Amino acid sequence: MTSRVPLYVWGAGGHGKVVADAALLSRRFAVQGFLDDDPRHRGRRWEGLTVLGGLEALAALEEAAIVALGVGSNRARAELAERLLALGRDLATVVHPAAVVAKGVRLGEGTYVGPLAVVGVDAEVGRGCILNTGAVVEHDCRLGDWVHVSPRAALGGGASVGRGAHVGIGGAILPGLSLGPWATLGAGAVMVRSVPGSSTAVGVPARVRETVESGR
Repeated sequence: MTSRVPLYVWGAGGHGKVVADAALLSRRFAVQGFLDDDPRHRGRRWEGLTVLGGLEALAALEEAAIVALGVGSNRARAELAERLLALGRDLATVVHPAAVVAKGVRLGEGTYVGPLAVVGVDAEVGRGCILNTGAVVEHDCRLGDWVHVSPRAALGGGASVGRGAHVGIGGAILPGLSLGPWATLGAGAVMVRSVPGSSTAVGVPARVRETVESGR
């Protein structure tokens, strides 16, 4: 029997527990504990897993250990991933056993796929993405790095979502449309035309309500 890779989840909050739960259920990893820079979390336990510390604990891990990204904020997750990679740590791709991932799908390292999520044939998902509970990413979709597709959100076939963008709970993108980098589609919004980067679109049909500076 192949030994399981030791895994630590960075992030001891709600999303970190979700990722740890999926990793435990997948039976692909030997989940060892949590890492978190926040000293208030240190020593806390969840389901027998302890928060060991931050960077100082990372340095003491087994050489073969990999890290799962348990941070919900897209920007914070991107910064964390770059820091971990610079320190020579590989990122774990965690797929809940109740998710459906079709043939030809490419999942970037550090991505999390939640329970009841569906990823259609030949979809491409970047690094460090979150495909949350019940999310649907249909065939031939293209997702950049650090994207979050929230619970019950749906992307029609061939849709694209730019780097760092966020699709809110229950949001929908019609087939072939594009949500730009670091843009947000609000909860329950239905995108019937493409939305530019660094903007927020809400409503049915979705309309751009706010544009933020790209360097923010």
